[in-house]
Amino acid sequence: MTKHNIQFGVKLQQTNVNNISRVLAYLIDWWIASMLAGIPIALIGSAVLHTTDVRMVLADLPLKWGVIAGVLAMICYLGYYFVMELHVYKGQTFGKRIMKLKVVKDDGSDVDFMAVFKREVIGAMIIEGYIANSSSFLRQIAQLFTDVNIMDMAVYLFGIISAISILMGMASASRKMIHDHIAKTHLVSAAEA
Repeated sequence: MTKHNIQFGVKLQQTNVNNISRVLAYLIDWWIASMLAGIPIALIGSAVLHTTDVRMVLADLPLKWGVIAGVLAMICYLGYYFVMELHVYKGQTFGKRIMKLKVVKDDGSDVDFMAVFKREVIGAMIIEGYIANSSSFLRQIAQLFTDVNIMDMAVYLFGIISAISILMGMASASRKMIHDHIAKTHLVSAAEA
């Protein structure tokens, strides 16, 4: 059930989506998307390095192949969310469907390409940067072109941002995390939608 309150001139939505359902949906989706992202890295790594040892470290590959594998991994990871939420189960991934959750725009309408882009690419991958494996591949690609160890710095910076976002999602009545605010989306029970 979604309720609306007006506080400080802002329309707040209260939802009955519980934290356990959201975490379980996230873990299911993270695992599936991460497995999909690993496919191009495993295939390119085994072809280029002539080994069956699968590692998710792009620096182990020659520069050109590291960049190609990283870009393809990001496409596979993010593609899971775009395909599932836009074409298979409107507003749902496998994890959200299993947990009976759905992402909708703040006006209650179905998410569109821009909402998913803002939520998953700008919000989860770039700004939060710790809760999506796609951000790790983006940082690893950047690391390939610099002598600065951005991976260690990023762990702290994005870890703090992600922790704040998780706390926002757990503590607020709307359960909105940073990526939800950016995309102007929120989770609802699929029964509400």
